[in-house]
Amino acid sequence: MRRRPTFINLFLIKLPISAMSSITHRATGIVNFFVTIPTFVLLFLTNYLLNDDNFWDINKFSFEVKILISVSLISFTYHILAGIRHLLIDFTDFGHEIDEARSSAIYVFGLTLIISIFLIMEAW
Repeated sequence: MRRRPTFINLFLIKLPISAMSSITHRATGIVNFFVTIPTFVLLFLTNYLLNDDNFWDINKFSFEVKILISVSLISFTYHILAGIRHLLIDFTDFGHEIDEARSSAIYVFGLTLIISIFLIMEAW
């Protein structure tokens, strides 16, 4: 007797916050590779945002550039903090219990929010 495939509705699955942290860490790695690195190379290494006197040219900070810089800063900040969390889990005894994994994921999300607010205030 053949077993029929089972339909799994992915929208009904409740992932733990530590799993969401791991998934978003991978997603921000992709965003960093395709958005953040080209953004910082094109905007900062080419001196696009500077005027002739090497001061910030406010006219070049359009809405799109500010959004691009903000997304890049949030993605980079989260990826670094989640990477530190994963390194702690890999190389120490911390984070192997469910409570520790949950609390460290919440701390990473909270720290990302706080640090990103300060970084985005500088960009805007």
